[in-house]
Order: sequence, then C-alpha cells, then structure tokens
Amino acid sequence: MSPRHPDAPLEVDGVPALLAPVSGPTHAGLVFRVGVVDEPLARRGITHLLEHLVAPVPVTAGTHRDSATGVEHTYFHVQGTDDEIVAFLAGVCDRLRDLPTGRIAAERDALRAEAATRRADWMPMWRHGARDFGMPSYPELGLDGLAPEHLNEWAARYFTRENAALWVGGEAIPAGLELDLPSGERRPSPVPSSTLPATPAYFVAGADDLGWDTVVPRGPRAAVFANLLERRMNRELPAGPDDADRVRTRYEPRADGSARIVAAAGIRPEHADAALDALVALLAEMGDGQIDAADVAEVTELTADGLRAARQRGARLPGQAFNLLTGHPVQSLGEAVAAVREVTRDDVAEVAALAYRAGLLMTPAGTETELPGYTAAPAASTEAVRGRVHRGRGNRELRLISGADGVSADDGETIATVRYDACAALLAWPDGGRQLIGEDAVVVRAEPGLYRRAHRVTAEIDARVPADRRIELAPREPAAIPRPARRFAWFAGG
Repeated sequence: MSPRHPDAPLEVDGVPALLAPVSGPTHAGLVFRVGVVDEPLARRGITHLLEHLVAPVPVTAGTHRDSATGVEHTYFHVQGTDDEIVAFLAGVCDRLRDLPTGRIAAERDALRAEAATRRADWMPMWRHGARDFGMPSYPELGLDGLAPEHLNEWAARYFTRENAALWVGGEAIPAGLELDLPSGERRPSPVPSSTLPATPAYFVAGADDLGWDTVVPRGPRAAVFANLLERRMNRELPAGPDDADRVRTRYEPRADGSARIVAAAGIRPEHADAALDALVALLAEMGDGQIDAADVAEVTELTADGLRAARQRGARLPGQAFNLLTGHPVQSLGEAVAAVREVTRDDVAEVAALAYRAGLLMTPAGTETELPGYTAAPAASTEAVRGRVHRGRGNRELRLISGADGVSADDGETIATVRYDACAALLAWPDGGRQLIGEDAVVVRAEPGLYRRAHRVTAEIDARVPADRRIELAPREPAAIPRPARRFAWFAGG
C-alpha cells in the first residue's frame, strides 16, 4: 500500500485507521472503545483480564509490545518490523475470536501482582459513586467470579470491528495487514454520574493525600489551564518528598466532550496544613481570574512544543484514534498547534472559573475541614429504610434495619443505606457476613456477629440482591470477623 498523507484517515478491513510518519521505528496500535467505565462493580476487572488473555506472550527479540486497559479505551500496541506488526495484530484478532481461557488462572495472578503496586485514586469514587466513571477507584473485585462465558460475552459485545480503530506510525500501512474482527456495533461511553449535590466539594483522605479534580469542557483551553495549574502548584506549594516530581496534573479528555483535570501533590505530613492552605488559596485565585498573561504565553508555547515532540515519536496517534472512535475531530499537527496558540489569558480564566466551581478537593487527614466555600461530599445516607430493627450485641446504639426496599445501618450518629434497586455489588463471606455497596458508594455491613438475629438479614439480602451483583469471597480468618467488642465503621468506599 502506498504512503498516505500524514494524519490522513483510511480503513483496514472496515476498521477506521490513522497513518502518520514518525522519527523512530514503525509502530501500530489497535484500540477499542471499552474501559473500566463500562464494567459493573461485580464484574470489575473483566476488561483488564480479557486484555491480558489477548495480549501475546513474549514476542520476537527486539520487538516492543504493550497493552493497557484505560478509563474508556483498551489498546494493543506493537513496535517492530512490518512482518512483526502484521503477526502481532493478527494474533490479537485471532485470540479475540477464540479466547485462550485456559490462561485465566495465571492471568488473574498477574493482575493481583499489578494491583499490589498500584496507588488508589479515590476522587473518581467520591465524585461518581460505584458506577461508570467512579470505577477506577475500585479494586478488581470481580476477578474470582469471571468464567469463560463472561469473557466471551464481553468480547462479543465490545471487541468488534465497529468498535475499533487502528493507528500506524510509519510511512505506510504494513503490507498484508488484516484485522479479522467479528462484526458488532459502536459502543458509546456511559454518561458520567454524580454523587455530589454541590460543588466545590471536599472529602478527607489519608495523611499524605492532597489532590483536586474537576470536569470542564475539553479543548486546548482546558489543556493549557491544566499545564498552568501544574506550573503554579510547583511554584506555590511547600516542598514535597521529591521536589523533582512532587506535583502532577493530568488532562484527560472524555468521549462526551468533557475533560477531567486532576492534580496531585506529594507532601510531607509536617507540611500538610500549609500545603492544603496553599492549594485552596491558589485554586480560589485562579478561579477568580488572577492569571498572569505572561504565564499563559509561556505555557501555550510549551504545550505547542509538547505537541510537536509527540508528533515526531507518534505519540499523538493514540489520542487521534480515540477521537475517531468517539466522533471527535482528528486534527493535524498544524491545526492542533494553531488552536493552542490561539488560547488567551481570558480563555484560561474562563476555564479556571468553571473548574473551580466544579472542583473536588481531597484533603489530608488531620487538616482543617472547615473550608470556606466548600461543601463536604456526602459520606453517608440521609435516611434509613423502614423495616425490622436488629439491635447491636453489647451495644444497643447500633441498629441494623432490614426492609423490603433495602438495608440500613445506624450507629446513633451516622446512617448508611443501600437500596436493593441501587445496589452495585454484594460481597458475601461463607460465615454469613454481607457487605452491600450502593451506586452512591455508601456501604452497609450486615455482620451476624454484631447484631441480634442478623442471620435473618443475611437470608433476606441473599434472596433480594440479583445474582449478577454478588461477589463470593474466600473464608475470613477468625480475627477478621467483626465481634461485638469492636466498633465497626462504615463510610463511602468501605
């Protein structure tokens, strides 16, 4: 096939494709519009497990390959010769048609090893709950219950020709490349939900956790704002444990036309109060339009330089392929750079105001929680269900309430309620312990050891929660089973 104009759209076996020359070796990627946002909580981990099953075992020496499951997309990527690229992508398509389910146990172990090194991002859960865009906060709870039929159904639904795009960084589409994918349909991303009744909002996290996220319209103005925020956080926040990488911001465009901007800062415990005060003041200043035009000019040029460097190594292609999948314009490098250079101080100030109003602040434990202008994100429920009351063993302030609509737990100060029609998942232990997780991320723990005659509640929960939301867990060590002497807390996220 003859070379195409850089960034020109084309097709391979009905799959839309992008081709652009790169300065280094040829590489290619196949991306599907499916990610963790599509997973119900009880099947959390299914896309990642399928990705591991489909990604080839070690390939030819000198060939680089990788794959990843993201928030809205899953991709398979290879760098090598044309023949190696053709073989890699053919293998991906073959395994999607005939999943190597005999490797499920081994890949489960690999995913658990990955999870042990991953730091949780709690902000999605507090903003969206236990559904759609809140899923990245949750561990892969569904892994043990995934059977071959679940994976085959998932592949048939999402890993299809109509739900895919291809990118190639090189002079031409490799000769002989075929994408033998099953037919299906384009799968749009779910609409982002929200658990926040008001913003700006905040929640309290761990002692060394300081972060902020927001959702704004996607575009070059938002990207420049994110880069400017990182610059100012590095300049104005107290020094962290690693000054070279103490502040990170990310600009994450979404399929629905919005973008998540997230900022995280590494802090020392002794700097927690000062760092929180500095971040709150900085966000308020930027939200109020206190933005320097010279800063914006420098950041726009740095952003444009980043686009040019990404183009040289082909790093713009994955994002462009995502745009193909989600119906957003595919810009040439010149168009993207021009759009960034058109961003003005007033444009950034407008985004900053929107970002501030929609912000969610993650504050370190032990710091000030009376933040002017911020509302505490809900961590509990406003009311209990009507039903039978089970008093706590040895503590009559504890109440477990079981009704036809759901279950509530009340310790005299805090109410947690999960209704059956909004139950995202049920965790079930062999000893009768049950944990219901609501779509709003509120958790109710129904522990027979803590309440009188609570075994009746276990039976009612089992009868009323649909089987596809149930997660069977391994037996607990005796010391891990709650007993009456313990005060057991519940809160959003467990």
